[in-house]
Amino acid sequence: MYRVAIGSFLIECNHLGGVPAELETFERGQLLDGEEVLKIREGTVGGMLQVLGQAEVECLPLAVASACSSGPVRSEVYDQLRESILEKLAALLPLDGVVLALHGAAAAENEIDPEGDLLEAVRTLVGPATSIVATLDLHAHVTGRMVESADLLVAWETYPHRDAVETGQRGARALLAMLDGSLRPTMVMAKVPVLVAGVLGQTDLPGPFAEIMEMAIGMRQQEGVYSTSAFLVHPYLDAPGMGGGGLVVTHDDLSLAADLAGQL
Repeated sequence: MYRVAIGSFLIECNHLGGVPAELETFERGQLLDGEEVLKIREGTVGGMLQVLGQAEVECLPLAVASACSSGPVRSEVYDQLRESILEKLAALLPLDGVVLALHGAAAAENEIDPEGDLLEAVRTLVGPATSIVATLDLHAHVTGRMVESADLLVAWETYPHRDAVETGQRGARALLAMLDGSLRPTMVMAKVPVLVAGVLGQTDLPGPFAEIMEMAIGMRQQEGVYSTSAFLVHPYLDAPGMGGGGLVVTHDDLSLAADLAGQL
């Protein structure tokens, strides 16, 4: 039976204004650990647990922290949540896999790239042989640290959002495919320095981003393509390297992943 750790850190932040996120901000949203995590039935984590629960997997809970949009997370709050996840992870080693529900547009007073920082720390703990999958919002600011630290990233596909459960299921299926050896993920992210307001960012046709999302989904029909994600970066961050773009995961085909990500 595979041993898989599951957790979450979900918040979208605004560098340009808004009330900073305190611990109470997460408590008003969702702040759980232990067996309470395994009881979640909704949202991205709920989707992950649905799929993993039907496989020969021992699900091991980390922490789940989710909050409404805000200003940056207070330094001490981010440190506390980060430490909680990593301490629980270290106590569970060794593991076959880790699956995390992240946002991708979080910010902390002391860390401009919390998701990249968290994935990097998880990779350091579990080592190179453990599979790491993370789900992201389609408004994520996808950084090099995220891509380098995770084996596979996959994003929500609807805005307004209505596919949280389905995205969690996709992330969990990808992890299972890696564990059984049927997927050797090769991932490329291509970006352009473009910021787009949400008013034209819907994913239902007609609309410019809807056309890009349709293009991304259509690419999955090509042989060797496992997953595709299209991103509109959250425009209210103030971080280096921002931009939208495409992320493609293939079955061990770097040139194909790079070509398709570049097209997106």
